[in-house]
Amino acid sequence: MPGLDQYLKGSVSTLEAEIYTKASMIAMSHSVEKVVKEYNLYADIYVLFQDYKFFLFERERYLELDKICRQIFIFAENIPAAAGRDFENTTFVELKEDSPLVDEWSLTVIHPDYSAVLATRENKNLQKIKKEDYRIFKGFLSLESEVAKKSAVYYHNLLENRGISYLDQDWKPEELNNKKPELQKLISLFINDSLFELEDKLRSLEEKEMRLDAMAADNKELSREIMQKLCEAAEFRDEDSLFHILRIGFTSALICRELGADKSSIENLFFASLLHDLGKIGIPDSILQKPGKLTAEEYEVMQNHPEIGAKILAGSHSEILNMAYNIAYSHHEKWDGSGYPQGLEAEEIPIEARIVALADVFDALSSKRVYKDAFPREKCVEIVSSERNQHFQSKIIDILLEHLDEIYEFRRDLEEFSQAKTTREISDYFFSVDFSIFEFLKMREMISS
Repeated sequence: MPGLDQYLKGSVSTLEAEIYTKASMIAMSHSVEKVVKEYNLYADIYVLFQDYKFFLFERERYLELDKICRQIFIFAENIPAAAGRDFENTTFVELKEDSPLVDEWSLTVIHPDYSAVLATRENKNLQKIKKEDYRIFKGFLSLESEVAKKSAVYYHNLLENRGISYLDQDWKPEELNNKKPELQKLISLFINDSLFELEDKLRSLEEKEMRLDAMAADNKELSREIMQKLCEAAEFRDEDSLFHILRIGFTSALICRELGADKSSIENLFFASLLHDLGKIGIPDSILQKPGKLTAEEYEVMQNHPEIGAKILAGSHSEILNMAYNIAYSHHEKWDGSGYPQGLEAEEIPIEARIVALADVFDALSSKRVYKDAFPREKCVEIVSSERNQHFQSKIIDILLEHLDEIYEFRRDLEEFSQAKTTREISDYFFSVDFSIFEFLKMREMISS
């Protein structure tokens, strides 16, 4: 025996399935039932509740309907023996586990002056949010008496097969209420009640979302604070280290923007890039702060910092820290496969690591160090261009070269900013929750304040 939705679709060609969430289903079901209560209709009601636990949420409503209706049939799994207690005109029908009805949620009302059928089947494949209110059902709502009668026939066949008695669809005149539903009022009642309940549900969901947003903001602030502390531990040994990572962050974010990333991804890359040299926390100061050229042995020790950084950042559930892991581990890999520590090649290297690698080298070339002066802009362009498709991906180089004016403008603004504010104020500004890297011109307002 097919399920009710398939039975009705096969016998009534005008029915077309729609998609409903559980919230919509509840609103429509309540509206159908409210018409019965409003007009005190001596009706027949057939309801599929899937599992008895769902009926318990509606039990008080059905105790009221039980006093009004001629007969009610509740179909569900896991019905306890005492379920019928307190009900006079309601029959509980246990569904077997293999019944096609256990995945359906349907309501049928039969009365000479009012008919309604809501027949749906749950579709778990369509559910994207794994929460109760977002369960998805596919089916239809009909107020046609012909469809309702066919639904009743389906249930009567089922009841007969189970040996359960029922009343036929012939009403005696004295059983009918003279207060017949007026079509216009009936439709208005149904629509308004459905909308009210849906809006009430949406307001409840809105309040939940607002609480979640507040929690997310708190988590974001905490995450930024943790990242700031990590950067301080790894990089803030002098003021120039702070400006070095901020310049790398800006250049990386700019390249990411030009590759078509959304705002969230751009901002994530900015902050993740700041941790690219986190692994240097494990390198001795005698090597890390050596003013001259490193020996072969010292350089070998220095080459351990990507793996140290990766170990620190590994296993996080944070999207930003996972991105930081890729960057810390792979920002010394080269496009031609000659880099370290894994010898990754071309697109084996995570895109974020490819971007930061170029931003890091360009900033090192264009900045003064204890062992060298800053190279002129033309010299930096020449060196970077010579590494096309060797150290760096050609596409990323092209983006950087096309936006050098923005990169140098940021450097100038940051230098002015450093003269007006302390290192702590600058750090706090860039790690603020509402900061967007491409709103950096706000620095000018702070410089003048």
